[in-house]
Amino acid sequence: MSALYAFPVVVMVLMWVGMCHHLRRKRLQLISSLDPVRDALAVCRMTYFVEFPFLSKKALEFALFKTFGIPTISKVLAATRQFSPANVIKRYDDTHIIVEELLSSHVDSLRGSLALRRLNFIHSHYNISNDDYLYTLSTFILEPKRFAARFGYRNWTENEMTANLVMWRSIGIRMGIKDIPETVEEMERFSLQYEADNMVYAHSNRTVADATLDLLLSIVPACLRPTARVFVYCVLEERLVDAMGYPRQNYLLISMVTGTLHLCLGTFVGLFLPPRPLTWSTERISMEVEDQEEEKERKKVHKLRYSEYKPESYPDGYRMDGLGYAPIGQLGTAFSGDIPCPFFSSFSNKKVA
Repeated sequence: MSALYAFPVVVMVLMWVGMCHHLRRKRLQLISSLDPVRDALAVCRMTYFVEFPFLSKKALEFALFKTFGIPTISKVLAATRQFSPANVIKRYDDTHIIVEELLSSHVDSLRGSLALRRLNFIHSHYNISNDDYLYTLSTFILEPKRFAARFGYRNWTENEMTANLVMWRSIGIRMGIKDIPETVEEMERFSLQYEADNMVYAHSNRTVADATLDLLLSIVPACLRPTARVFVYCVLEERLVDAMGYPRQNYLLISMVTGTLHLCLGTFVGLFLPPRPLTWSTERISMEVEDQEEEKERKKVHKLRYSEYKPESYPDGYRMDGLGYAPIGQLGTAFSGDIPCPFFSSFSNKKVA
């Protein structure tokens, strides 16, 4: 009798898995049908906010966290005093908002340009080397695909990797970063060599890393935070662990943690969950129609769709020229130069329905 009931259950499960596989294959065909240069923004929005929303968010957080292992970067950050318990939430929100603005609007559109110019104005107050800028850019290009490979249900496609490179290279050019590699392989070689030469322990590394980690783990119940912190150590690369001054973990524990993450975020999602509908984007920012006049757009108040940490940094919304710890109303300049995907007057932030 039990076998009689088990058979239809097994058939239904297999049919469900087959349907999920078919839908995910259709989604891949859609992504592959887009041009990774011309449609770079559309491809990236699908990959970041629809295909891999959780992993992409954590990958970008890790990308920033990874830069704290470079003493020349961490010393600048520590000197800003923005990593105190009172300030770290606002700094996190400022960074997250600017990144999402740049991921959601073409860098030469009015809204995207305002976010980029505000970022350039904030950076203009500090002496940052081109190599440190370039390494930070490399983490945004490389870590999302690495996280998908380590923990996701599939690797990124060539289209996705190319589109991501095109988008971030365009942002880097407008930030004035020089000598940006033109391929993912060249960027990976630069990034690995830069880490080998410069990722070493410094007290400033630990200072900014601890403040950020305390914030990221604040949503975890207090009794579980020590365990969660150990889990984070297991995900970090060995060189980064040493550069932060964190304890190395047992290889068996590392394998258990990373294996469990892949089982939950990769195997289970790939087998049993259909692809997220394209309309279910996870962006925190709201995408209103742009004003045609810069003065109106820069003073427009944008509301966040949700806040992650308390107290909220922008409960009443934010102005593009008010982000960061810099005077409100001030913007920098967008550097000139040819970018891989130019913005035309007829360009729209292409959405695939």
